[in-house]
Parts: sequence; structure tokens; C-alpha cells
Amino acid sequence: MNRPTPPWVVGFAVLAACSAQIAQAQQTLEIDFDSGRTIIDHEFRSLGAHLVAVDWDSGILYADDDEEPHGIMVFSVETGAWIRTISTPKGEGPYEFPQGRTGMALRPGGGLYVAGLLRVIEYGPEWTPINTWNPEAPMSKRVCTLSGAPAVPTQGGVVRRGPAGTSEPIGPVVAKGRLVSGEAATERHEIGFRLRTARIACLDDAAYVALSYDEGPDSVFAYLADGEEGRVLVPMEGAVPGAGCELSAMRGRSGRVVRPAGPCPHWSRGAQLSFDGFGNLVLLGNDMLTHGAIIDPATGCYALIRSTTLMSHTPVGVHADSVLVYHNRPIERIRNGKPVTVAGLGSSPRVSIHPLRRTSGEPCPGMLPTTK
Repeated sequence: MNRPTPPWVVGFAVLAACSAQIAQAQQTLEIDFDSGRTIIDHEFRSLGAHLVAVDWDSGILYADDDEEPHGIMVFSVETGAWIRTISTPKGEGPYEFPQGRTGMALRPGGGLYVAGLLRVIEYGPEWTPINTWNPEAPMSKRVCTLSGAPAVPTQGGVVRRGPAGTSEPIGPVVAKGRLVSGEAATERHEIGFRLRTARIACLDDAAYVALSYDEGPDSVFAYLADGEEGRVLVPMEGAVPGAGCELSAMRGRSGRVVRPAGPCPHWSRGAQLSFDGFGNLVLLGNDMLTHGAIIDPATGCYALIRSTTLMSHTPVGVHADSVLVYHNRPIERIRNGKPVTVAGLGSSPRVSIHPLRRTSGEPCPGMLPTTK
């Protein structure tokens, strides 16, 4: 799975890679469903795990729900009560999204940055739109807050909103206005796919970007506002080779192969990025065996979060020593002529919060201080 380091990853990369290799203290965690509490439990809720943001200081959960396809719903983390719905209409107007909203991040001082196709709309503390930014570079579906301003991943780096709505490149950005094409059609397709599915999370003046590959990323790229660059290695543990999971080739309507045959992807392939409130990077996905990892980006020391319930739930955020969990709605399917129950990903009627507990290993210094 190892991939050559891109030429723009220097300096900081050496430090991060070396630190990750010498880290000694790793631990394995599980979600303790015997403790914790339910926040939302309503049969008509249908929450999507792809669009979530939590303001832990204010106790607010921003969520996508099928009840309001053109809005973001706001709930209390303490009581689960609905507070209001933020309008995010689909359209071509200055405060509308041409193809719908696809990402959001907390705004300093309250409110949100919400991303859509080539557009980021800023919502103030009263949750009304106050600004629109159109990044001057091809961007993914996600957004974060970098040094107090919205930022999006682009080809070769990150673009941040500057004064008067300008677009400031962070890192060796190689495209402005349009995607740099590869020599072959397959290469162009891969470049576009990686950019469209890139995930981003920011902490103060550092942006962390994960790109998608068929088997999963082996690192998360780091772009600092002062120009420094590097990467944080993704733990290779958690994959279970030979577990009976093998992908067959998938073809589109034109007959072109859109997914090659091969082994199942590593758990990190679609993992979303966030932080735990202590400066640790969190990767969470939908893998059946490994939910994700908590990584100290300064040392590479990490903790794996193992699954015990085979996709009946999806963790969407870690705060301190606890995990926010979406419970997937069970759906009946017919397989080989027999009814089976599967997890309905992206359709959650219930949200809960639970502590993490250690099942093996030793904790990383300063990480999860109260986990037992």
C-alpha cells in the first residue's frame, strides 16, 4: 500500500514519518455501549452520517436529515431537542447551492461554513447567510476553518479565503480555475475522483487532507498556513487480509470499468477527518471491523477503534474520551431468495454518546486520559 511521497511533501514529512515509526505506545479501543446515553431516538428521523458537525462548547449538533433535504437541522446535544433548521436551498442564487450542500465546518464565533459545488456560504451566529466565496480552484465537497477563514482541498494543496474574498493557496497548489489533466483518460479520471472525494479537517493554522485510493490512503497530508508541509501516517493495522472479502470488477453503463477487481479496501478508504478536542486527529469510517483511529499528529502515536456490532452503527465524532454514534436503521433485503436484515447506512433514527474503553495496549501520552 505504500506510495511514493509526492515531491511537495518535504521537511515536516520527514519528522512526521520518523515519529510515527518510533512510536511505542498504541492501544486498541471499543465503544462501551453499556454506558452512555441516548440523545435522539425518533422513528421519523433519518440522519445522514456524511454531513455532521458538532459544536461541543455550545452543545449543538448540526445534522443532515431527510425531513429537510434543503436544510441543515440544529439539535441540542444535551437534550436532543430540535432548535431550528438552517435553510440551504438548491439553486443558482448568491446564497444557494447549484448541486446542493456537501460539507460544513464550524465558524469562529458561532455559525457555519457550508460547501457546495465551487461555492462556500458563510452563516453567522444567528444562522443566516452573510457571505459567499467562490474558490478560484477546483475543490472537493468538503470545507474546514483554517486560521479563522474557510478553506477547501484542491489539487496539490489547500485554498483559503483571503481578504475581500480572494483565494490564497496553501501548499504547492498546481491548479487554478480548472483541473490539471493527466496524459491518459484513466489518469484524468483518477485525479478527478481523488479531488472530488478528498476530506479535510483543520486545527488552528494546519489543514489535514485525506485522498481516496482504491485500497485506501496510507497517509494524511498536512498543509500549514506558514507554508510548511508534511504528512501523518495512517495505521496499517486494522485490515484483515483473507477475511473472505474480495471485490469483483464493476462496470458503468458504457461498459467502462469504474471499479477494478481486487482485495477489499483498507478501513481508512472513506474515513472522515475531525479532531477530538485535544489536538488529536480522528479518522472514522464505515468498515465492519475497524471504525477508525485517533492519531497524535506530532508523534504518530495512535489508538485503533475496533467494531463489535458489524455496521449496525456509525461513529461520527470523538470528543475527549467519548464517541458520538449514529445508529443505522435496519432494512429488509432479499438475498438468494431469503429475507435478510442489513444496516441502512445514511438513515439513522437514533443518536447516542458513549465512552471508549481500552481492550489492549498502552495509551499514548496525553491521549484519552480517563479511558479505562
